[in-house]
Amino acid sequence: MKLLFVGGDKRTLLLAGMLKKDGYEVSTLGLREGDETRKDFSSADVILFPYPFAVKGGCVPALNGMTIHPEDVLEKACAGCLLLAGRGLEPYALAEERMPKCFRLRKYEQDAELLERNADISAEAAVFETMQRSDRTIAGMRILVTGYGLFGCALAHRLKAFGAQVWVAARRGEVRRQAQDDGMHAISLQQIRQIAGQMDMLLNTVPARIIDEDTLQAFRQGTWLLELASAPYGFDRDAAAALGCRCDVLPALPARYAPVSAADALRGTVSRWLKEAE
Repeated sequence: MKLLFVGGDKRTLLLAGMLKKDGYEVSTLGLREGDETRKDFSSADVILFPYPFAVKGGCVPALNGMTIHPEDVLEKACAGCLLLAGRGLEPYALAEERMPKCFRLRKYEQDAELLERNADISAEAAVFETMQRSDRTIAGMRILVTGYGLFGCALAHRLKAFGAQVWVAARRGEVRRQAQDDGMHAISLQQIRQIAGQMDMLLNTVPARIIDEDTLQAFRQGTWLLELASAPYGFDRDAAAALGCRCDVLPALPARYAPVSAADALRGTVSRWLKEAE
C-alpha cells in the first residue's frame, strides 16, 4: 500500500518513518527539504493530511514552509483514494466537482482512542508549561482551568495530583457536577470574574471567546494566562497583556512537547484504518 503524507509537523514526519518501518511504501510532501519535487499523486492509495488541522487559512500546514493548496492535491489524487485528515478538508474533498472521484474520508477527530491519548499528552505538556512559568511549586497554587472536556479534565486531574487547588469553569451544569465529584471547585463561566483575583494562573482549554475584557480586569497584574486551545481562543491576549497579565499562546502542545508520543498515538489510529482498507 502506497502512502503519501501531505504537510504536517514534526510528529507527522516521525509517523511517516514509523509506518515505513511497518512495511508501507511512504513518500512525503511539505515535510522535508527537497520533497517538493513532482509527486505522483495518482499512485497513492492513501493520502494523509495533518492533524489536528488538515487545512488552515486555505492551505495545508507544512513543516518545510511549502505552500500546499488542498484542491491541487485532490485534483491529482486517484479516484477512490482514502483520505485521512484533521479538520478543514471536508469542503474540498466533498465538493460537488470532486464527487465523481468517490474519495473515502476518515477524520482523526472521530477516533475516541486518539482523542483520549492526545488529551493525556496535552495535559502533561500543559503541566510542564505551568511549571516553567512559576517560581513556586504547583502544590498550593490556585489554578483555574476553563473547560472540562477530555483535555481540561485530564489537565485538572494532573494539577490536583500535584497538590494544586483547582477551580474548573464550565458552561453546562452536569459538567460542573462531574468536576465537583472529581474533587475540583466547580463554577460557571459567569462566575469567573468573582474568583479571578484569587487565582495564581489560568489555563484555558476552550476554543471560544469565553473571557471578556471586564473579566480580564479582575485578574491580578502579573497573573499568568496560558492559552492552550485553538483559535479563536478563550481570551484576547493583547487586551490581557495591556491589563498587566502575562500571557502565552501554546498551540499544538503534543507535537511540541512529545512528538514521538504524539506520532505513536496517531500511528495506532492510522494502522487500524489502513488494515480495514486492505
